This record gives sequence, structure tokens and C-alpha cells, in this order.
Amino acid sequence: MARYETEFFSVDDDRQQLVTAIAELATAGDGWVNLEPKVDEDSRVEVSGFFAWFSARGPRVPVGTFVAGNDRDAASVGLAHGSGRGAGDRLEDLGVQAPSDWSPRQDHAKHGLVWQVHPQKVDAAAVAEILLKGTTALASVPTIGGWVVTVHRPK
Repeated sequence: MARYETEFFSVDDDRQQLVTAIAELATAGDGWVNLEPKVDEDSRVEVSGFFAWFSARGPRVPVGTFVAGNDRDAASVGLAHGSGRGAGDRLEDLGVQAPSDWSPRQDHAKHGLVWQVHPQKVDAAAVAEILLKGTTALASVPTIGGWVVTVHRPK
């Protein structure tokens, strides 16, 4: 069973630590990154428990994810959100676009947006850009600036 070490950090204006983490995972071919925009804690209220199973929407505070690919699996970039249907179109209207060589795999109201990326062609800056801009653009609650990042690296 693989073991991972976890690192937490914040991203405000300087995004280089996030870009570096994504590039390292892509090179290693293992690990993942999750990030979400910072929001006022009072805004975090979600549908809980049993009723969440029947909700037609994802989280109000979007979660962006990058999962490194390897020789068997493509890398993936995802945005779990609660903004409803057509999120990909809304992002494009806001000027947030995935690179043309990413393959769209999902645009679902509850399960979010997912793209696949060839594991040898991961552009860490482009991944960081869409995760940061996308999570902010698809937030169903006001964001307060910055993001919280969790990096899971193989030991």
C-alpha cells in the first residue's frame, strides 16, 4: 500500500509554490493536490448527512484537484462545485479555459468538471491557473481571497 506525506500551505499572490508542487507530482507520476478558495467560515454551511445524497449539486466551496498520471493512467484536473449545470460554459464566458490538448471527461452538476491530460504533457502553470480561477469563479459563496492547498506526495 502506497504511503503519502501531506503538506498544507496557503496561496495568495505568489503561486510559485503551487506550480512547483504540481510539477513535482507530475514528474514523479504519483500524488495529488487539492485546493479550495478561502471563505468566511459562516459561509461553509453545506447540506449534511442523509440529505446530501439527494442534493443535485456539489459543494458550495469548490474543490480543485490535480492527480498525477503515469504510464498507465492520464493525469486529471477537476473542479468539484455546486454551481449547477453548464459550469464549463460559464468558465469559458469568464475567460477561464482549459488548454486545447486537455480532454474534457465530465461536466456534471453534482460531480463537477474533469479533464484528462497526457501525463508527459502536464503544464503545471496551466493546471494551477485553471484550479485557482475555476474554484473562485464557481464558488456559490463569497470568497475572501487566497486558497488553502493540500499536497499529497508519495513517501
